[in-house]
Amino acid sequence: MATDDHMILRHENARYRDIVGHLVFRRRLTKSPFAEHKPGAVAGLDSANTDWVTALTLVIQKVLAAISSPLRRLGRLLEFLLNFFSINGGFLGVVRRCLTFHDVCAVSLVIPQRESPDFLSLIAHIDGRYELNRTFFIGDIPALEPIPGVDINPLSLCMMASKLSYENAAVIVNQVEKRWKMHFVRFFDCWNRYLKNRATQAFIFCDKAEDANVIVLAFRGTETFNALDWITDVDLSWLSIGEFGKAHLGFMRALGLQDEKDFNKGFPVDHPGHHHGRALAYYAIRETLKDLLAKHRRARVVVTGHSLGGALAVLFPAILAIHEQHNILSSIHGVMTYGQPRVGDAEFCRNLDAVLKSKYHRMVYRYDIVPRVPFDKPPIALFKHFGTCIYFKSWYEGQVRRGGIAEPQLLPSPVPVVHVLVRFGGLDEGVLLGFLMKDFEESYVSLIYRASGLLIPGLASHSPRDYVNGGSMARIIN
Repeated sequence: MATDDHMILRHENARYRDIVGHLVFRRRLTKSPFAEHKPGAVAGLDSANTDWVTALTLVIQKVLAAISSPLRRLGRLLEFLLNFFSINGGFLGVVRRCLTFHDVCAVSLVIPQRESPDFLSLIAHIDGRYELNRTFFIGDIPALEPIPGVDINPLSLCMMASKLSYENAAVIVNQVEKRWKMHFVRFFDCWNRYLKNRATQAFIFCDKAEDANVIVLAFRGTETFNALDWITDVDLSWLSIGEFGKAHLGFMRALGLQDEKDFNKGFPVDHPGHHHGRALAYYAIRETLKDLLAKHRRARVVVTGHSLGGALAVLFPAILAIHEQHNILSSIHGVMTYGQPRVGDAEFCRNLDAVLKSKYHRMVYRYDIVPRVPFDKPPIALFKHFGTCIYFKSWYEGQVRRGGIAEPQLLPSPVPVVHVLVRFGGLDEGVLLGFLMKDFEESYVSLIYRASGLLIPGLASHSPRDYVNGGSMARIIN
């Protein structure tokens, strides 16, 4: 299989009338102005008509691109206000501070600074828990073994690191070193040459500075108000990575791909690791892990991420395998993802499953929309899931689904509309579980966020809050 086989959908080249015309008149996708591909890359692709999956994906991407700037500004404003009131003691605290003068001119109000250690993301305002659980839950998954020398549940360590990845570097350092009493190594703020910004973040920490037992790599996921992240998640574009299969093009771009039509040129084994002086995620992280494993020879590596971060957590070891980075691969204790989108085709899944064996697990909570994208509808959309899936049903009942079984459909069987809307929003759990379960925590910000599920089915179920709750309180009912 050639490493330059590819299929790229460019929503920026598609007009709405082009999309509708191709869909209604069943025109060939490969003859459209918004699709690029290598002839013969996939059986049936050359003659495939534009289907509703492709049309819907392009429309979603165009809408997200159109609202990208106002959505980002809305997010920054909302986070500023949440931090403003939180830092100043709530609404009443703001009123009191306005009446408290330090001198003739200045009031005691604190203005939030985005890079400060007390400025929290929307994710943290929805759920501010970061306590590590040292007990073991979901015990009937024997493949996810304890980390030698570490008395913390690996699921808890991964969940909290995934959630923490949404915060700024100062917050992460503060949590790792002062709260968890562990050793912070590095925060990565890496370049995506196709988005032309530092769009990929990750961080690494160890359980201790000397003779560490575990090295944790956590990738930042899809940010709520970042339309570019959502555009990447739903994208159907792919690139062949040779005999290993085909992988999602957008996720490879996020890791530092330099040529979107040839994998060998896009990810050469030997590369300076930067683009015009800007760090590329795959290379920067790979070299850091090499240095750490040389220093901490007994350490086991855990890779994790939520949402888009989960996709990068899966793709990263795949590229390591292609590049024959056996030292890092043999040190991987586990790859654990939460609300992860699909990453590659069936062949990619088989090959990576053979590399990771029983070390890969993913969690899916209820109606979470992200694990159901990108769509799986050959010959255009080729994306599959694999590995062991821990699927959370309502009321935090869990099922272990092995062998890459797909999650249930997003839409449940026909029931009254009001019931569907309430369930999509998770409002039943948000209101009732607070009374029924003593360990359940729900803030007003969290309840308001749940209401987003009334507008966008599956969005409210994507919050890390529910993955923390599910992993802490779920019962396996298989």
